[in-house]
Amino acid sequence: MVGTLPVFFKIPVARALSTHIRHGTYPPDKTRVTYCYPPVPHPARRRNEGMKPLDNRREILRCFEAFKATVSL
Repeated sequence: MVGTLPVFFKIPVARALSTHIRHGTYPPDKTRVTYCYPPVPHPARRRNEGMKPLDNRREILRCFEAFKATVSL
């Protein structure tokens, strides 16, 4: 891997999950994690180019702004 490319994760943290994390235990229910690899113009070159090309950065930042609207940052 040469370039860097973010992956966006959305993890719903309920009170029960927070309590289990605090105590170092596993919750009885599974936590559904949603992730997104930004759709760059040339997906086959994603690992090598990362954020170097401007068109990749444009798409990544567009995804970041959209993702930011779905979570409370």
